[in-house]
Amino acid sequence: MSNTNSNTVPENFKRLEELYERLEREPDLEKQFLSDKNQFLTDHGFDPEEVENMLKDLHKNRLSALSSVLKDHEEKLK
Repeated sequence: MSNTNSNTVPENFKRLEELYERLEREPDLEKQFLSDKNQFLTDHGFDPEEVENMLKDLHKNRLSALSSVLKDHEEKLK
């Protein structure tokens, strides 16, 4: 994941990003995550349902931004 330094990013998302970056570097954490994602998130102070919603919203927003860029480029090509 990329660093999110914007002041508009919720603190929980910043914490989640840090945790996922640690997952990439620490095999033991990755093993815990893979064995039980929900328990792993709970153990690290996150509500699994809230995390799922945050990630869905992020995905939706990025797709919307990409769609907007593609529409702009399409208009320029006409």
